Amino acid sequence: MSGSFLLWGLLALTVFWCVGLYNRLMRIRARGLDALGSVEKHIKAYGTCIQQYLAGTGAPLAWAQLQIAVESLEAACKAARNTPLAIGPMEALTQSLDALTQKWEALCNAPADLAGAAVPGNLVAEWEEATHRVQSARGGYNQIVARYNEAIGQFPARIIVGTMGFKPAGTL
Repeated sequence: MSGSFLLWGLLALTVFWCVGLYNRLMRIRARGLDALGSVEKHIKAYGTCIQQYLAGTGAPLAWAQLQIAVESLEAACKAARNTPLAIGPMEALTQSLDALTQKWEALCNAPADLAGAAVPGNLVAEWEEATHRVQSARGGYNQIVARYNEAIGQFPARIIVGTMGFKPAGTL
């Protein structure tokens, strides 16, 4: 009698622990998706900055390349949203963000011509504000993902998470 009571008690404890683990990982994952949505929202500010500037001017080659980089970044955001927290899309998003940063720096470092600086000062300020917001949201996302990856890598959870469908998440 006491052996069966102990066995049922251990089984109930294991089931409750698994349900608690699942719920914890789903909460962390949902927070990661919210943080990714925040990063995506702030990334859209780049496109807004460029569209406002290009509305009244022709698109020189460097600006066209920057606009293409923004569109590529937005496509990478969509792909990352379709496969949440997967490592591959997150790496592609990181590469797109880095490529955009390089193109922006190249444009800002371009020599001034007779019309003035290649990038107007107000646009630089808007871009830097958007960059600050993206970096802040990116840092929050990376913290949540680190906590998620740590949670699925702990010993007892590591045995069960594969059967529950949890995989490591990619950072930005």
